[in-house]
Amino acid sequence: MSRCGENAILSETADTVKDRRQDRSHIDGASIEGYSEETMTIPLLLHGKHAGPTVAYEPFGPWIVPWRFATFEPEYQALRTGVGLIDYSTQAVIEVQGADRVSFLHQLLTNDIKGLAPGSGCRAALVTATAKLVADLLVLTHPESLWLLCELPRAEAIVKTLEQHRFSEQVTLVNHERRYGVLALEGPRTIALLTQLLGAVVSLPATGDHAAHQLQTIPIRCVRHSLTGGIGVLLLVEAEAMETVWALLQQQGRPFGLSLAGWEALNAARLEAGVPWFGIDMDESNLLPETGLERTAVSDSKGCYLGQEIIARMQTYGSANKKLMGLKVEGASIPERGAQIYRAAEEVGAVTSSGFSPILQQPLAMGYVKRSAYDAGTAVEIRQNGARLSAVVAALPIAPSGERTATPASSGRTRAGGKA
Repeated sequence: MSRCGENAILSETADTVKDRRQDRSHIDGASIEGYSEETMTIPLLLHGKHAGPTVAYEPFGPWIVPWRFATFEPEYQALRTGVGLIDYSTQAVIEVQGADRVSFLHQLLTNDIKGLAPGSGCRAALVTATAKLVADLLVLTHPESLWLLCELPRAEAIVKTLEQHRFSEQVTLVNHERRYGVLALEGPRTIALLTQLLGAVVSLPATGDHAAHQLQTIPIRCVRHSLTGGIGVLLLVEAEAMETVWALLQQQGRPFGLSLAGWEALNAARLEAGVPWFGIDMDESNLLPETGLERTAVSDSKGCYLGQEIIARMQTYGSANKKLMGLKVEGASIPERGAQIYRAAEEVGAVTSSGFSPILQQPLAMGYVKRSAYDAGTAVEIRQNGARLSAVVAALPIAPSGERTATPASSGRTRAGGKA
């Protein structure tokens, strides 16, 4: 059966799929430790253990995160000129085993999986037959398995979608949920710092490249991946070792310039780089070509995969009715998530996330903008709570890479708004 276009829609019944699923734990509110039904937020693995009394926790999307450890500007500077340490334990690991694992994922995911060798990886997406986004993934190749690194709240939907498209393939899916935690090192000195701390050359030239190391006696896996469009490495650690590794990195890394970085600084840096986050700037209601993921997570040469016909058609004919775009906002006010975007009297979109950019010295936002207004340079107006903010539509990344490597001027601000 072809997996392209509408022919990929399954003929199996729900009962048939359910009968052949393996037992596994499910991601729901009751199964996530610390999940609050009242606030609908999920704590990170190190919640309450990050630092002293100065750490400020705030909600961001489905998470409650360390928004700031002390002051915004030094934390942002660490990400741009040094090394910032971030608790990024928003991730789950899904392990795909079995003799057919590579061909199975290759015909479902948007990127080239057959071309990956052990120790390498890539960005990819899982979409429906109609090109609606299921998840944004980081694929890691191991000698006997493939790992899918994904947002924890999406793990169950990913496993369900993959199971629905498994027929006679020899494939086993294991949802490790929070067995592993993820810490992120972000900034231009990241690789040099890791080489010093680990006592071994860390050679990870491409996104998704990964290798096993030890920090003292604790096993960690270093994965090349940036959260801000720069130089970054994710550290996969067994969940029970997270607190120890967090402390060791601070103790041993500070002499080499490592600093804690809160999510306020991380949000500002990734907005400048135009990096969208699932659950903040995109979700399962979006067609993949609306999100911009085709620039980093889609192979144009691999051939057929689930949803490929629609994605290729939209890329060829430019038929996305809306696109995720940047917004450069005039003045000092930071727009709120959900604020409406207008061009003259026409409502043309809505803000998904925002913050203050130290590099550009102005508020920035991302949001979906209709075709009639999504050309870069289009003047728009953002309306919220009776206020009207002038803005200009910008292509992503909002701040070019050359500007993001410059030392930002002091903004005099200690807080960036626009939390989702």
